[in-house]
Amino acid sequence: MPLIASQVVGRYLITREDVPVYNYPNGTRIGTIAKGNSTAEVYSFVQRPGQVWFMFDYTIPGQTPGAYYVLDKEGRFSLSNAPGNVIVSPNELPGVDVFPAGSQLKTFALYGIIGVLALLLLKK
Repeated sequence: MPLIASQVVGRYLITREDVPVYNYPNGTRIGTIAKGNSTAEVYSFVQRPGQVWFMFDYTIPGQTPGAYYVLDKEGRFSLSNAPGNVIVSPNELPGVDVFPAGSQLKTFALYGIIGVLALLLLKK
């Protein structure tokens, strides 16, 4: 039987299997909690038809507040009153080329630098 969401808030969940972690309910998978590890303290939950998503706060002081979510399924978690080994392994994200080939930004940056240098030289 799935956990009763309102009784889980303020407690910790110990995973009985590898559990995917999402940025939003039904959103993008951002990581995994390995079997036997603990979640952070359950902050809240989101109920959707046939689904309960547990919400965990991961706000870093001085940063924009954030959260991650895991889907409750029968037999996936056991409850704990104390935190265990809290480890969320991030998914491997592919590298992103900020200046992809054929980017106009490189050309504009080059002309901008040449223009600024020309102005500085002509000013003297």
